[in-house]
Amino acid sequence: MRIRRLWVASVLSLAAFVLIVTRLGYLQLYCHAALLQRANREHARQHVDDRLPRGAILDRSGVVLAMSIQGGACYADPRRVMRADETARLLSPILHIPSNVLLGKLTQKRRFVWLARRLDPETVQHLQNLHRPGISVAPEQKRFYPEDTLASQTIGVVGDEQEGLSGVELVVNGWLSGRSTPFLFKQWTLAKRPAHPLADPSDLTPRSIVLTLDRQLQTIVEQELAVQMQLSRPKSGTVIIEDPQTGEILAMATAPSFNPNQWGVPGSAQQESPELLSNPAVEKIIEPGSTFKIVTAAAALEERKVALHDNFFCENGSWQIPGRLIHDHEKEGWLTFTEVISHSSNIGTAKVAMRLGQTDLYRYARAFGFGMPSGCGLPGDGVGILRQPSQWRPSSLGTISFGQEVGVTPLQMVNAYCVIANGGTLLEPRLYKGFVDDDGTYQEWQANQPVRRVISTKTAQTMRQILQEVVANGTGKAAQVAGLPVAGKTGTAQKIDPLTRQYSSSRYLASFCGFAPAEHPRIVIGVFLDEPQNGYWGGSEAAPLFSRIMRNAASTLHFPNTHSGPLLISRTIIRM
Repeated sequence: MRIRRLWVASVLSLAAFVLIVTRLGYLQLYCHAALLQRANREHARQHVDDRLPRGAILDRSGVVLAMSIQGGACYADPRRVMRADETARLLSPILHIPSNVLLGKLTQKRRFVWLARRLDPETVQHLQNLHRPGISVAPEQKRFYPEDTLASQTIGVVGDEQEGLSGVELVVNGWLSGRSTPFLFKQWTLAKRPAHPLADPSDLTPRSIVLTLDRQLQTIVEQELAVQMQLSRPKSGTVIIEDPQTGEILAMATAPSFNPNQWGVPGSAQQESPELLSNPAVEKIIEPGSTFKIVTAAAALEERKVALHDNFFCENGSWQIPGRLIHDHEKEGWLTFTEVISHSSNIGTAKVAMRLGQTDLYRYARAFGFGMPSGCGLPGDGVGILRQPSQWRPSSLGTISFGQEVGVTPLQMVNAYCVIANGGTLLEPRLYKGFVDDDGTYQEWQANQPVRRVISTKTAQTMRQILQEVVANGTGKAAQVAGLPVAGKTGTAQKIDPLTRQYSSSRYLASFCGFAPAEHPRIVIGVFLDEPQNGYWGGSEAAPLFSRIMRNAASTLHFPNTHSGPLLISRTIIRM
């Protein structure tokens, strides 16, 4: 009986084993191709579509600057592709990929290969209509930028996996993709007053970020910058608009720019230009030249080392100091302190710095925000170059006073002018205004708290008057705006020749930083043109661009129409 039971158990076990082997053989051999295709399809679908829709990026009034739409990704099973060369020729114009590249993928000894990612809905539909064996499309999110090139370096781009690669897309990637709290939520507090919704709550995408950028101002800046790029033909141009009372960045533009909708798209030239992803406004280190003279002037006034009526002999345009021969662009004789700044005399500014001394010049440069990150919340926020006085050469006090031997970012420079414009206080530049939470409710962060007081209100007011004189009768006349009192300073900085390591006589950075209305500033604008070809003076190349942008911005922001122009104010300065 016992032997019989063992025999029955053995037969049943053998039968079960035969059934399992037969089933496995059926699945592995007969159904292998169909199952593998199904597995690949599921893998592709899960790989690209198992994530929450990425949050949007909005401007300050709710205009969508970046959003996610439903697109697709094309993949192939090379073993099922029939007539690979014909298939490659059909797909090439649709995917914008050379047919020989596609043929190489379609003839691989694999069962799964990506052909193209981040396809728009029209391309997906076209591919589906082909019905080619072995060619499939999986649903995939696609990042879409409705304004095309607008603020592209600031907003940034995402990669194939919908992960931020640059700009805001990179910094707030965790929040937009649903994996973290809002950007800097722990450091910032929400506004005490109830925030007004940007739009109908049903129109707001959850987990979105709201920027301080103003679409209208950004458009004005980019259009005018494009015009100046044609006129001056510089290597690059950067323009920043900041609200000096809040630190909010209202516009930030760089040329040349790019269209993020085309980034990484096969066949696009931008695919091979990763340097376009950098943002020179916050990453590029420049010698500022004469725009830096506000630091020397403000420090000397604050420390009571000079008065407006003090006279300085400017050596008729050439002055030898230990280790350096300083030149002025004009052969000036005696100038008042106000005229030293309005005529942009390097020699006069160096003599002001001699009264001030190394320690105080360095201390005020740091207080204005140089030599440290701006805190704007963008990748590559530059520190700049500001050496300790112990590392200065004998000539450094003079040359640093007018913007040589010091490196700044354009945003640092604009933020320093905000100190003059707002009455003497340094603020962190602010790019992030609020966010849309998981419930679709807009919440706004409090305005930035002051970093430090740099100069007194009185000194700031005096500096505003001096900078009005620059525009009225000095080097910045081309920055004037009819009916609007403007204040600012030109800059014409020699660049270092990379071969000789000496200052070049043919490479310059032309710049202008200023604000309006002069006595009650609403906005500060910084213009920076790298190596303009039709001229190199800040007054002739950068100041006109500033004027056009300020005129259009004043109309957009509804500045009061005043006719007490800068000439009347300049007379007041002369009497002081």
